[in-house]
Amino acid sequence: MSKFNKRSLLTKVGVIATALTVAAGVATPAQAGVTLTASGSTAIKNLLDVCIPAYQKDFGNSVSYGGGGSGAGRAALTAETVDLAFSDGLYSSTDKKPSAFTYIPATQFPLALMVKLDGFKGTLQLSPASVAGIYAGKITKWNDPAIVADNTVVNAKTKKKTVAKLPATDITVWYRLDKSGSTGIFTAWMKKLVPTVWLTNGETFNTVFPGTIPAGTFQAGSGSDGVANGVAGKDGSIGYAESSYGTERKLFLVSVQNNMGEYVQPTPAATAAFVNSFTAGDNGTIAIDYSSKIKGSYTIAGYTYAMVYTAGALKNVGTQAIVRQFVEYVIGDCATENSARLGYAKLTGTLLALANNQILLVK
Repeated sequence: MSKFNKRSLLTKVGVIATALTVAAGVATPAQAGVTLTASGSTAIKNLLDVCIPAYQKDFGNSVSYGGGGSGAGRAALTAETVDLAFSDGLYSSTDKKPSAFTYIPATQFPLALMVKLDGFKGTLQLSPASVAGIYAGKITKWNDPAIVADNTVVNAKTKKKTVAKLPATDITVWYRLDKSGSTGIFTAWMKKLVPTVWLTNGETFNTVFPGTIPAGTFQAGSGSDGVANGVAGKDGSIGYAESSYGTERKLFLVSVQNNMGEYVQPTPAATAAFVNSFTAGDNGTIAIDYSSKIKGSYTIAGYTYAMVYTAGALKNVGTQAIVRQFVEYVIGDCATENSARLGYAKLTGTLLALANNQILLVK
C-alpha cells in the first residue's frame, strides 16, 4: 500500500472516529453523503474536475465547485457561503477576511502563455520584455523585431543564424475580466522583470494596465475557460491560463525566457524547479522571487491555496472533518495520480510538510 493510500485510509478512519466522538454529544457527526460547497480559482479547476468524482467514489461525499475566480472564492469564504475556497492569491491588507481561517498550499502550476498563430511552425519563444510589450500594447504584430529576435537561433559552432518565419498577423491580447489570482501572478511577474513597462500588479487587469487598454485588439474573458476559448477562436491571439487549458485546445504554449537566459516550456518539472525555491510566510502563505536564477526553470508560476476555516470560526465539527478529508485527498492521492498528466506540479518535500501541518488546523 502506498504512503498516500495509507494516508487516505487514516483519513477515513479519522473521519469515522470524529463521527463517533461527536455522536456521543460533542457536535453533529460527520457522515457519508455530504456535499461540500466550494468556489474560487479556475486555475486549479481542471485538477478538481478529476479529483472530485474520484473523491466521491472513494469516500461517499461530494464537492460542488463553482469556480468563479480567486477573488470570488475569497469573497465567498468571507461571506461564509462556502465550506472552503481555492485561491491563487491572498487577501489584501484592505480586504474583509473571515474571523478564523488559514491557507493550505494545494498545488503548483505553470501559468502558460497560449497562442493561436496559423501558418507558424515550430516552438514560439518570448522574452519577458516581449511579453510585457505585448501586454502593454506596445508590440502589436507577430513579426515585430523583438519577437523575431527572441526566435532567432545562433549555431554555437558555425555562428550561423536561423530566423523563424513569423507572420505579420495582428496580435489580439486576451486577459481575465474577473478578479483573478492568475492575473495577480502574471502582473507580479511582469512588474518584477520589466518594471519600466509594468509599473504595478494586481488581480484586476484593467486597473493595473499601464495606461488605457486599447479597444479592439484587447479582449477580456471570464475565467480561464473564457480566455482559452477566446484565444482558440481567433488567429493571432495570446492569453494566459494554467497550461492544461492550452493543451486541451491544441494551442501553442510559449517557451518563456527564464532568468538564466533559457527558453523553457511550462512543464510541471520546470515549474517545480522554480517554485520549490520559496519563502514561507505567515498562516501557510508562500512568497516567490520571480527574479531567482534557477537552471531549467519556468518562471511564470504560482500556487493555488485551499482556504479553510479554523477552530475559531466555530464551524460544524463533522463538516470540518470532511473538509480536512477532501483537502488531504486533493494534495495526496489525487495529486500523485493526476497532477503531471494535467500540467500541475504536486507538492513534495518541505512544501508538502507545510501543507500537512496547515491541514491539522482544520477543526
